[in-house]
Amino acid sequence: MFDFGVDQAAGLRLEAQARHGGPALMPLASPAMPSHGFEWLCRLAMDLTEAGQRVVVIDACATERGDSGGLSHALADGGVVNLGADARPGDPTDWLVMPAAQGLQSLLATAAAAGADTALTRLFAPFAAGALLLLYAPAQMLASLLAGVKARVMVPVVPQPQASIDAYGALKWLHGAGLHPVLAPLEAQSQVLANVVDCARRHLELKAPVWTRPAWGQRVPDAALVCADAPAFSPYRSPARGAHAGAAIPFWS
Repeated sequence: MFDFGVDQAAGLRLEAQARHGGPALMPLASPAMPSHGFEWLCRLAMDLTEAGQRVVVIDACATERGDSGGLSHALADGGVVNLGADARPGDPTDWLVMPAAQGLQSLLATAAAAGADTALTRLFAPFAAGALLLLYAPAQMLASLLAGVKARVMVPVVPQPQASIDAYGALKWLHGAGLHPVLAPLEAQSQVLANVVDCARRHLELKAPVWTRPAWGQRVPDAALVCADAPAFSPYRSPARGAHAGAAIPFWS
């Protein structure tokens, strides 16, 4: 039940203050061929919706088109707010899907210039309180966006020929960036999953947790990245990011 090196109480501790006071984020590492993970992504969104979550899928493997509807448009237009508020919890067919390739590139530029905290604040701004954001993107990009934040990232293990290579590669990128990846198998052969876990232990000294599908509806909301209000200026030590001092620094957990 407890993942090594991660504050398991974080999601529960901030549930009342942050989970319902703003959106939450669960990053998802896409396989090398993102289409191989789409069934896994849909199953996850379906399970979370059935569990009562207002799900928004942010697909950074799809490029925005036109002048509305994508993440890049939401980030650029300050008038776009409360996205995901209309989702119907409990309806397994109802969730918002946003193409986000250009928007993620914008967030990566923000993270490089001003840090992950600022990039995450930008990402959360257009979304409604209570929305659960599923950011589906390559592990390397997630590692760049979230470097220094002790966030959990779900890594799919799907029934396809290069499943073990994809999953291990994602673990390597994410672990190297200080993130906490968890393996999430979907009908994957037990030997494939065992190989990935063993390789991570031997080569990365990483004990990779495994979240099976029956647990997704509970584990994902509890482990999602949330933000609580911080003082306007207060030197403090954040459990999420270590020592910080500055103006309007958010508290991520």
